[in-house]
Amino acid sequence: MENKRTVAERLHDSFRVQMEVDELISDLFEKHEPEVYELLDFSIGSDDYDNSIEIYIKNSIPYPYEPCYEIRKAIYELGFGNVYWNFLADKRELPLDKTNGSELMRVSHDEIRNYEPRHSRNYLWIPCKYGYVDERFNEDEWNKNYNFKNK
Repeated sequence: MENKRTVAERLHDSFRVQMEVDELISDLFEKHEPEVYELLDFSIGSDDYDNSIEIYIKNSIPYPYEPCYEIRKAIYELGFGNVYWNFLADKRELPLDKTNGSELMRVSHDEIRNYEPRHSRNYLWIPCKYGYVDERFNEDEWNKNYNFKNK
């Protein structure tokens, strides 16, 4: 008869693994982007349905910042199929949606989906050859700093 692990044992394992991933991300920033590491406050989550990790950056790291290639590569090497960066403190007010009679102002934070450029999560997305961008996107600047397709 096979030895079944209890829910408690599996939960403890999941917390240990999450702590290992948290430490790895911190170590990556300390090594590759020490100026960001000094300010970094983040948490992580994951989704089984798309094999993703979501990294929630809680402090403001203003646009156009994106994590460097070495940090991104190391996170993908953990086996994730998708990496989503959510910049929770970097929010933008969206235009009022008057089509449904609502006068509520919506707020949207920035995100990066895999290797797409950083853009506002719920704002008007502009499709381009790199994925989706918003009106802040500067192609020359992004290609110089963040276009990782050739690495």
